[in-house]
Amino acid sequence: MNVVHKYGGTSVATIEKINQVADRVAEIKKAGNNIAVVASAMGKTTDRLIEMAKAISPSPSKRELDSLMSTGEQTTVTLLAMALQARGVEAVSLTGFQCGFLTDEFHSQATILDIDSRRLEDIIARGAVPVITGFQGISRSGDITTLGRGGSDTTAVAVAAKLGWDCEIYTDVDGVYTIDPRRCPKARKLDVITSDEMMELAALGAGVLETRSVEIAKKYGVRLFLGRSMEKDKTKGTYVVNDYFEDMAVTGIGVIEDCAMISVKCPFEKGTVSRVFSKIADMNINIDMISQQLLDDKTALLSFSCTKESAEELEAARGESVFDGCDMRYGLSKISLVGAGMATHSGVAAKALATLFENGIDHYQITTSEISISVTVDKENLQKACDALTKAFELCEE
Repeated sequence: MNVVHKYGGTSVATIEKINQVADRVAEIKKAGNNIAVVASAMGKTTDRLIEMAKAISPSPSKRELDSLMSTGEQTTVTLLAMALQARGVEAVSLTGFQCGFLTDEFHSQATILDIDSRRLEDIIARGAVPVITGFQGISRSGDITTLGRGGSDTTAVAVAAKLGWDCEIYTDVDGVYTIDPRRCPKARKLDVITSDEMMELAALGAGVLETRSVEIAKKYGVRLFLGRSMEKDKTKGTYVVNDYFEDMAVTGIGVIEDCAMISVKCPFEKGTVSRVFSKIADMNINIDMISQQLLDDKTALLSFSCTKESAEELEAARGESVFDGCDMRYGLSKISLVGAGMATHSGVAAKALATLFENGIDHYQITTSEISISVTVDKENLQKACDALTKAFELCEE
């Protein structure tokens, strides 16, 4: 067996848990398998580091913030390598730079450009276990960069893709559920989910896997598994596969709690609309649920949604001419139904909207893809909407 294991922050939150991970990795290695490990920062370390930075400066430089946050993962992998060595397993801790992760220059949200795996492969060839920092790399200019929230998943899958190995992601949940069990305790665990469904759910608020990690797995044929740390029974987790037969129109629901709806009124003239979106792109802000309406006074009303944090950045740019007619609506949540079966089942949107209406829940923007339907609702109605939709589409246990 050749496998990459990734352990999330809750799995390595204490020295006791790091020792438990070391026991498991050592057992796999001593059974004659090749294994590489990717680890996140211990527990809430990243959050604490951000708090420390903001205690120094309310708006710290993203470059310095990346340098600071990278220390969390370095602490974890060094301790884990020590724990493996104490068990008679040769192990080498590696930072993103030492593992050959080259990224672009976008601090806090960098993209992997390439992996120079020569050192990694040399360590594996001599029988050692590489223990790699998740979430980070280095830019061409030599600066430490981070890959954004969930970036350790991306690191692990990228390593597996480079080596041609399987990848197993271990965290504090049993697998992928139809909806976050903390929101719906009777949510059903999925034994299998398609890559396309998982990417949609991840992008639409399901926090179990990072979107880019699933995209890389699909592109490079990485066999991907998600399970609870220390659980050896693979039937209790979820496999992410390219295709499978499933008759359900809706597989799961993703939720983004804090989002905003932005409306921009601008002259409907050549190039005006493109300038609005070019400015948003220059700010490295992701938006969705885009619509355009032509008004009688020969103006265009653009509407789109984004995270609360991104909306605040856009609000700070209101003085610029392209955002003169900008209106912000906060206090919204986005709820998204996802399922590969939507491509062959009609009436999903009608049923979803009828369910919201019957339960007295107003909705605002609507957007669809081949396998998803998303609506924005008032945040105070989010739980009510989740309860109604999970019941309507039979996504929870009776």
